Amino acid sequence: MRMRRKLRGEEGAAAVEFALIVGLLFVILFGIMEFGLAFFETQNLRSATREGARAAAIGGDDNEIFIALQDGASGSLEGASPSVDDLTPTDGCTTATKGDEVELVLDIDSLPSNVKAAFEVNIPFLPEIVLTPEIRGSFRCE
Repeated sequence: MRMRRKLRGEEGAAAVEFALIVGLLFVILFGIMEFGLAFFETQNLRSATREGARAAAIGGDDNEIFIALQDGASGSLEGASPSVDDLTPTDGCTTATKGDEVELVLDIDSLPSNVKAAFEVNIPFLPEIVLTPEIRGSFRCE
């Protein structure tokens, strides 16, 4: 009789329930962290390309655009030499009319490996997800 009462006890039920749900909890937690890091890096680089487009809009040369890109990237492009895929119009605002937009597109393949790694989302128990955001910034000519 006493043994039967012990077998019906619920002392370990919470531990078993936690063990069953902890895997899903970690998937959600690490998914939020990984996607948050990728989103932060995307927004950071978009802000940098907008600063580069602003430098082009006020008549900056290639060196000034590059410096504006690095300064606007909050350290993500430190020591790197990212290449710009496209600058439309190619001469900035020198031949454009007032109100036209200068657009700058950053080449993701030219980013440092630590920055590119932020776009590789690794969540436990799931296959790797590689994000390929379009890093584009524009600024209007005044």
